[in-house]
Amino acid sequence: PTAADGTVPFQGTNYGARNASWFDPNMRMPYVMMWSGGFQVQLSRTWLMETTYQGSQGVGLLKNWDINAIPLNVSTERTVLDQIFIAPQNYKPYPQFGAIQHYSNYGHNSHHSGTFRVERRFAQGMTLNTFYQLGKTLNDGDDDGGRSGITFYNRRLEKGRASYDIRHRLVSVLTYELPFGKGRKFMHGGGLKDLAFGGWDIAWTQTFQSGPPVLLTAAGGPNRYLPGMLRPDTLLPADQLVVKDYSVGANRFPFTAQNPYFNNAGFAYPAPFTAGTMGRNILESPGMRWTQLSLSKDFKITERVRVVLRWDCNNPTKEPQLADPGASYNVNSLASFGKFTGTRGSFSDIGTARMHHVLVGRVQW
Repeated sequence: PTAADGTVPFQGTNYGARNASWFDPNMRMPYVMMWSGGFQVQLSRTWLMETTYQGSQGVGLLKNWDINAIPLNVSTERTVLDQIFIAPQNYKPYPQFGAIQHYSNYGHNSHHSGTFRVERRFAQGMTLNTFYQLGKTLNDGDDDGGRSGITFYNRRLEKGRASYDIRHRLVSVLTYELPFGKGRKFMHGGGLKDLAFGGWDIAWTQTFQSGPPVLLTAAGGPNRYLPGMLRPDTLLPADQLVVKDYSVGANRFPFTAQNPYFNNAGFAYPAPFTAGTMGRNILESPGMRWTQLSLSKDFKITERVRVVLRWDCNNPTKEPQLADPGASYNVNSLASFGKFTGTRGSFSDIGTARMHHVLVGRVQW
């Protein structure tokens, strides 16, 4: 029933499921700034070197946090904390509500990168374009909604690498006209030899890049904790939490037969009613090595009609590009912690575990 003031009283006693959204009336328009600079050097008639710096920053981005959260410092008395653990709804700032998602200008991110590029312009049938990029993208949890941080009351604890941050990337693209056929150095007399072996072009694209950050959480521990995200304590420096020179081992399947990617000895459950010492996105998933090959030929049918035949091959080495490892530290299922259950790409995307072939025929006029 509707009350006299137009409100509808809540029916029931499960206030924890009574969620709400609240849009900040003082919300302002977010904005993004971008800047760049660089220089090029002509090394010779065909060789070019380029260095660039790029930066960007998103300010006042629209994100949301649950403001109806129990503060981590709500009490230091164990008896009080035990009472909160048993009935947390009674200790929320607004106990008559569950989650209250407050939408405001919480989001902020920044990106800085430097790129070094070498280019060989077309000469003797070959082109080459190679670049290396070193970059870093930081945000404050806005890539995962901003709702899964340790505490609303100190959101700066979530500042860290964005989940899509790739620190190192090296890409090289090579194209080459094989020197056989009409207009080329060898076998340029035409005929069946030219039809079968002449006019072929090859392309090779090679990508090397480091892995994205991975966020570790904790669950299933023996201690009591306040509601919210829980992360493990770290017992070792960050560079020792991942197994050095990691290899998945002789058996990728079953997953439990894999070598663990994380060093289990470097983690532990936090003390009761603490959130864990591990920071956000401080570890990194495995990198990627990705090869693409292409072979194509252009057949001239008439002055205006041409047929292009092309064969593309992805991942000729059949090397699996592993997705993020299991990142939940749970004493009840440690067999899946640090194990890989999938690859980065789908059937034909960059990162698939398969060798993938595509044969294309195209008519141009």
